[in-house]
Amino acid sequence: MSAKAFLSLCTCLLGGLMLRAQPRPALHRFDLPALVATNAGAATLGVAPGGGNALHYKPGSEKTYLTLPGADAAPWHEAAFLVCEVYHENPFSAVLHLDFFSRHGEKDSTGGDKEQIGVRYGVLPRLLTRVVLPLDHLDAQRIYPPKYARQLKGGVKGRRMRAGEIARVHLRLAPVAPGYGATLYLKDLYLAAEMPPPLPAPAQPVVDRLGQWTARDWPGKTRSEEELNTRLLALEKNAPARQFPAGWSRYGGYKAKPFKASGYFRTHHDGQRWWLVDPEGYAFLSVGVDVMRPDAQGPVAGMEDLFQWLPGREDAQFKDAYAGAQLSFHTVNLIRAFGPQWRRRWETMTAGLTRQWRFNTIANWSDRPFIKNAGLPYVLNLSGFPTTGKKLFRDFPDVFDPAYREGARQFARQLEEVKTDPLLIGYFLSNEPHWAFGEHNLAFEMLGTADPSFTKKELVGFVKKQYKGDLNAFNAAWKLSLPGFEALETTVLRQASQLTPQSGADLNAFSNVMVDAYVKTVCDEVKAVDPNHLNLGLRYAYISSDLCYRAGAYFDVFSINGYSSPLPPNTAEVARRSGKPVLIGEFHFGATDRGLPATGIQGAADQTQRGVAYRHYVEGGLARPEVVGLHYFQWNDQPVLGRYDGENYNIGLVDVCNQPYPELTEAVRLTNERLYEVATGKQKPYDKLLKKAPQIYY
Repeated sequence: MSAKAFLSLCTCLLGGLMLRAQPRPALHRFDLPALVATNAGAATLGVAPGGGNALHYKPGSEKTYLTLPGADAAPWHEAAFLVCEVYHENPFSAVLHLDFFSRHGEKDSTGGDKEQIGVRYGVLPRLLTRVVLPLDHLDAQRIYPPKYARQLKGGVKGRRMRAGEIARVHLRLAPVAPGYGATLYLKDLYLAAEMPPPLPAPAQPVVDRLGQWTARDWPGKTRSEEELNTRLLALEKNAPARQFPAGWSRYGGYKAKPFKASGYFRTHHDGQRWWLVDPEGYAFLSVGVDVMRPDAQGPVAGMEDLFQWLPGREDAQFKDAYAGAQLSFHTVNLIRAFGPQWRRRWETMTAGLTRQWRFNTIANWSDRPFIKNAGLPYVLNLSGFPTTGKKLFRDFPDVFDPAYREGARQFARQLEEVKTDPLLIGYFLSNEPHWAFGEHNLAFEMLGTADPSFTKKELVGFVKKQYKGDLNAFNAAWKLSLPGFEALETTVLRQASQLTPQSGADLNAFSNVMVDAYVKTVCDEVKAVDPNHLNLGLRYAYISSDLCYRAGAYFDVFSINGYSSPLPPNTAEVARRSGKPVLIGEFHFGATDRGLPATGIQGAADQTQRGVAYRHYVEGGLARPEVVGLHYFQWNDQPVLGRYDGENYNIGLVDVCNQPYPELTEAVRLTNERLYEVATGKQKPYDKLLKKAPQIYY
């Protein structure tokens, strides 16, 4: 072979290898100039920061959005991902919203079109981010899409739809408020058949050697490892000797109000209000902190270029800071200061701070060794809520499958090891079940596919009984023409327009039956294993429908997560409907004046206002006769680049260097110390209102 022919062959082979190494091109790239033309007044075309062209979009209000074409103009049904390359210069995180409208869409209360699926993603400031939405999430069966490199938490709400049904998509940015809503630069927008390649490294790292955000300075920022060590050693020295007030029992109960002791925590209504009663018989109200752990992990894989430094995975000194593919700079910093005994010293320090700040409960998801050694009352979130291979809607199992009962028996066995522990207040069955996000008719959602299930067989028996076996009456009421009741098992109802008033009512009634089976099956099993401790319920994210109340019949305490402001949600209505005392399992207030770019679900202007918010919320809650506890979420701040799902909120009592926010923790101490005086009416609840800030959460 001649040299020329050999060179030609090598060139062809190399070209073929390069071609195979390249990612597949976009299946369909949306034309940015065309989007500018069709969104006149909302967008312009110009240069992006860092170079290149981009669509410039500046939100003027929540109603200002970009409209993307639907399935008539783009091959949505052929794609696996929608990819948006975005950049913004807000001083804080922004939230990118994608609202999908269906050809068969419903109307909202004003008669306008209602989106069928709404998706949101957090986007870090001043960092080119590729937001990747897997389009299979349009089935609405998963409310949290996966976290990919750089992008923050995502969320999906709505009712299932197919990609081929997309009429249009609205793209918008939030929040819109003074100082927020800066220009969004849309550098690329396309449909893809596979995951896109990584983005190039930024000019500067986002996270410093201590796990702090590099983009900003703030009061209290730790400047060096030497300063970190000095401050942590001082905190440790001052914490261990702290004790509860003299008027409190060893459990944190109220000695001035004794009841009958049972040796375990129980509930009691004294004619004026609900109480928990501690094992010694003293009135008890639970104030605690969730996620009391020595770590706050976040993924690093695929984002190594965003860190100034990462410990080596083989570095024996920092091995405890890694958990699989995730790293905790909280743990790294504890190891730096305390050495090999870091865990024991963190436990001693944290137990002291807990008592110093007058918390009497280690709340949900906290470290089990810490619970064992701290000697404080605690609650547990049981793991592995029973499920089945077939899901009827989101995480709602096939509750009439015999495997569900067996799963409940296995689930209950985890209480064996704690059933005689007097420090255990009670247990949550699960946290924020996804089927309860939104007001959904569960039985109707179950009919969204033709998949068989044991519960569909029960539905057939239910409607047959409802209509006394009269198929003609059933078909007339539902406006169907089924050859027999059993055909309902394979009948698909996807659109609300297919429901008649009677079929909607029948399916809603059967949804009650489904929830009864879902809850009672599990509650019977856990009580059989552990009759001593309180069943604290399902810990709903919020009350989305009457189905939530129905489950309360089987709990000892009704728990909800209360992300409201300035006071807890309507606990009086919860108590009235359930007949049970109420526990707020989560609440928080965050700010953006320190080292993180997002407030969390409720925002305050600064750290002082976080303290104001805590005092108003907790004391206002304690003054309510139905409230028996409020648990703050959480002990640690979240990582700058996001935890496992992408949350990166300033909601901790301590920052990534394990330093408390003194403006907040002093306010916490003042309120917690007088909790029983407020609950008994001896002192009026704190009523100063916080200076709110826009909520930045995803």
